Amino acid sequence: MEILMPTADESRAFFDTLVLAPKKPQISRFSSTQEDKVDDPDLLLGKDAPVGVAFADNLSDENSQAAMDSVAFAELYAEGNADLKNDPIGWHNKYALAMRNCGWYMPSYKYMEHVERRTNITMDVVVMDVIKAVAGRNAPAMLSLLGSAFDTMKSDGELVTLFDNNSKNGKSADFRILPCLQSAKGTAITSLLAMDCELSTQQGGAWFWKWNVSSIKMKKAAAMVELNMRLHERNREFIHEALDMDSEAFFKGAKLPKKA
Repeated sequence: MEILMPTADESRAFFDTLVLAPKKPQISRFSSTQEDKVDDPDLLLGKDAPVGVAFADNLSDENSQAAMDSVAFAELYAEGNADLKNDPIGWHNKYALAMRNCGWYMPSYKYMEHVERRTNITMDVVVMDVIKAVAGRNAPAMLSLLGSAFDTMKSDGELVTLFDNNSKNGKSADFRILPCLQSAKGTAITSLLAMDCELSTQQGGAWFWKWNVSSIKMKKAAAMVELNMRLHERNREFIHEALDMDSEAFFKGAKLPKKA
C-alpha cells in the first residue's frame, strides 16, 4: 500500500474521531512509579505489546521521544480499531495510518506472505534478513543495532520472558521491530517490520530464538520509514492528549552496550 502524508485537515479529523485500546492497569501503575526505571534507555520493549524499539547512539532526544510516542500510539490505535487475528490487513492498515499521522513517511508498506526456504534457522535470523532487504544503504548500521538489541534481550531472562509472553498466544505469534537511526541531516529513520506467525505446536521456551522456522508460517509488512518532524510537531499535542500518559510508561527500558 502506498502511504501518503496527511494534510492538516485530515490529521485533525483523524484525531477528533479516534479510539484507542483501553490501557491495561499495569500501564497506569508504572506511569506513577520509578520502579525498575532505566535512565535514558536505548532499547524499549512493550510491557503489554510485542514491540521492540532500539535507538542508535546518535539519535537525538527529540527523535527518540517522537519514536517512543509514535509507536505507543500506533500500537494502541491499531489494537483499538481492528482484530489482528481475524482481520490482519485491517490491523496493519490502522497501524500505518496511525504512524503517518504521527509524521512517519512510508513509501511502501505491504502485508504479504513471507516464504523462507531455509529450515535450520530461527526467527531472529529471519528478522535480520528482512531488515537487510528493506534498509538499503542503511542496512549495515541497522543490522549492527539490531544485533546489539537481540544480544541484550537474550542475556536478560526478564526481557526474554516479557517478549515471549507478549508475542505468543497459543499457536499464534506476532511482533513489531524498529531499529532507529539518525541520518547525517538529523532525520530519524527506521525499518518497520511487523510479522504475524502461525506456530505448529504450543511448546514452551523462547520461541523467537529457539524454534526452527520450518514449524512456522509467516506473514510480514516491512518498509523503510522516515520521520517528518514538522508534521510530528504539528500533531504532537493531539498525540499526547490521545495517549493521556507518558509514553515511557508503555515500555520497559534497557541499556544497550556501548561500542568501544
